[in-house]
Amino acid sequence: MKPLSGILLVDKPAGVTSFDVVGYVRKQLRRSFPELAPARARRGQPHPGKFRCGHSGTLDPMATGLLVVLIGKGSRLSPYLTGMDKTYEARVRFGAVTDTLDREGQVTQTAPAPASAADVVDLLPRFTGTIEQVPPMISALKKDGQPLHRRVRAGEEVEAPAAREITISKLELRGVHWDLPARLGAQEEPGILGADGIVHEIDLLVDCSSGTYIRSLARDLGEAAGSLAHLHRLRRTRIGAHDVADALDGVMGCDGTELAAALLPLSAALPHLPYLTLSEQEAVLIRNGAQPEAAWLDRLSADPVPQRKSGALLQLQDDGGDLVAVAELDSATGEPRLATVIPAAPNPE
Repeated sequence: MKPLSGILLVDKPAGVTSFDVVGYVRKQLRRSFPELAPARARRGQPHPGKFRCGHSGTLDPMATGLLVVLIGKGSRLSPYLTGMDKTYEARVRFGAVTDTLDREGQVTQTAPAPASAADVVDLLPRFTGTIEQVPPMISALKKDGQPLHRRVRAGEEVEAPAAREITISKLELRGVHWDLPARLGAQEEPGILGADGIVHEIDLLVDCSSGTYIRSLARDLGEAAGSLAHLHRLRRTRIGAHDVADALDGVMGCDGTELAAALLPLSAALPHLPYLTLSEQEAVLIRNGAQPEAAWLDRLSADPVPQRKSGALLQLQDDGGDLVAVAELDSATGEPRLATVIPAAPNPE
């Protein structure tokens, strides 16, 4: 059997962590394909290596939507997928803030909601473009090698993380739920209400750069409106060129054969990148460490960017359409240089 490698687009359900999804996928694939399980190396033979399974960007347990699971050699593409822009559908509720900045945390303070949703909508342009944002204290960001959420929950006094630059390219109002009695406006998921017990919410569509925290956006919107707010609902609908409409639903009920059938090849992982097709001999050379030749750029499906700007990425594929490597244009010479090489079969990793 050819080792399983690729990416799996998953529509993550609420109530499970991204790690839970990855663990389930790994378990089911190993159950259906026992050859993927770790094996002991024979004396004098190289270790066969682990079967890798990871993801390219965490979703909080409360959140639903697109999670890209990386299978086998797909783990080598993590740096390129993690940094892609993303789209979210978010519901922000006003009147209270929590320690996690979402509805799963403990309320730390309440305040009167803004007089009207229009008062909040008028603030949206302030949060569009390149802005400074302070990440949440309860997050996976690390301080002295430890995730912030672990240190905070252990009772340590930890400084708030420094503000960092993010870009929100689109911030659109998609719905208003304002001055609604809780029994009408929040009967499906009551969540946290302000002191008046009334629902004050807006729905937003957010296109943003990697590293943007929608929980922080909710907090900042509340403060800018002279109130407090937290994230009540979140769904990720896009990562780069990948859309949740193409993702596998019901992942936690699928067996290994169903998961394997839904795998996309590595060549489909980065569809936004131009590619060039290698001959069989060229593919062997690249996998053995040879650098691509500048003349090969004439065979690109499209320029990486106008004037072939240095730092641009491109794919190298074999004549069967399999991904051989990702290359980058050298900052000094503009020539292609290998950034990531995908080893050939047979050994899983």
